[in-house]
Amino acid sequence: MNSFKTQRGWYKDSLNKKISGVCSGLAHRLDFPVWATRLATVLLFLSFPFAVALGYFIAHCCLEEQAL
Repeated sequence: MNSFKTQRGWYKDSLNKKISGVCSGLAHRLDFPVWATRLATVLLFLSFPFAVALGYFIAHCCLEEQAL
């Protein structure tokens, strides 16, 4: 049985956070620049404020904090 974990999980990055670290953790998970993830979140928030705010709040409550 292989115990090497090849897939990274999504977490809140407490070292790179601006609000709670959700965007930073997602950017690390997807190998995407953090600034681009934050920009996409803000742009989506301007179009769909309730859905994005609800999703961000749920991610903030459910994700584990992990410092890199």
